[in-house]
Amino acid sequence: MQDLSRAEPALEADRVLRGAAVPAMSEGAGPPAVVLPDARADGRGIFYRRGDRLFLLPWRCIEAAHAAEVGEPEGVLTVVFDLAVSGAPGGRCRLDADPGEPARGLGQSIERAIGRGRCTASLRAVALEGYATRTYPDLESFEADAPEGWRRSA
Repeated sequence: MQDLSRAEPALEADRVLRGAAVPAMSEGAGPPAVVLPDARADGRGIFYRRGDRLFLLPWRCIEAAHAAEVGEPEGVLTVVFDLAVSGAPGGRCRLDADPGEPARGLGQSIERAIGRGRCTASLRAVALEGYATRTYPDLESFEADAPEGWRRSA
């Protein structure tokens, strides 16, 4: 990843996060999570890239966090993190990490930055062991079982 000091403020500069590219939703469906590609965390927040641009989503904008393993146990499995974000039109961002140490490090950064009480039990398990207590075969199942309050109407 490039020099982190050159990161742009995500809520102001990232058109996707600001809602410029959010698709229309069906009635009753929650807003889609905005994926933060190639995400990394440090004491300032979540850094991610879109093309050649680097963005920073500061911790102060993250209200809550949830994590689960998504995929088939015998196949590809990833730990998916959903973040409730204040100031973003859809209110949710998503990032992922491989199970084990990569997920554990990201989970620890999130838990330390926003506080244990704003993380689901499954995210706290990821921060402790690198593996979530919740597992889903696909993203649709993960979405259907999102924490209450994260499934907002359009």
